[in-house]
Amino acid sequence: MHFHRVAIAATDPISLCEFYVETLGFGAVPGSQRSVTAGETTLWFELGDTDADHLAFTVDADVDSVVAWVDEHVGVLETDEGPSIRFDFLGCDSVYFEDPEGNIIEYICYDGQSSGAFDPKTDIVGVTEVGMAVPDVQAFVSDLTDAVDVEVMSEFGGGTVVFVGDRTGRFVVAAEGRPWYPTDRNAALDPVSVQCDADGTFNPKGLPYRVNVEQ
Repeated sequence: MHFHRVAIAATDPISLCEFYVETLGFGAVPGSQRSVTAGETTLWFELGDTDADHLAFTVDADVDSVVAWVDEHVGVLETDEGPSIRFDFLGCDSVYFEDPEGNIIEYICYDGQSSGAFDPKTDIVGVTEVGMAVPDVQAFVSDLTDAVDVEVMSEFGGGTVVFVGDRTGRFVVAAEGRPWYPTDRNAALDPVSVQCDADGTFNPKGLPYRVNVEQ
């Protein structure tokens, strides 16, 4: 699955957009103050109240160079294994940091996809993970997989976190109030809308999430 467009809420969308362009090196969208390009994904920032969201991006670079770049520009969040952590079941290493709105951002370095030293202008492939916090993980996952052509990939924490999708793109469905790794910032019901290439639409009643729903 590939994410073509992801929109998240921000209390100051224009400032957050500037951060992603000027500090993180994402691509500017001509004529827009609220959107950036991240490889194959367009990332939008919409005005709204927000707590902590989670987004992950695949980057084609050596993990040590990603650690060094992130630490220099924004500061790395320490994991259980140090400045990066290994996920054998995905065949990758990950580096985490926070953006100015407190979103937990992850750069994923898959085995065999390194172009060498990290350059954000060329090495950001796109959004890989979109976090969604929900009151009932199993019910939400059941409804999501019924509505959209995606499957459960992995489960963690006794089913309090479920990956839905595949290695290229996935939803990270987490229990509301469960901290986003590797921080103590609790997952909250924040607005997220997604356009992806999986067939189907999903517009759950009472929750601020939209998948392939026209805006």
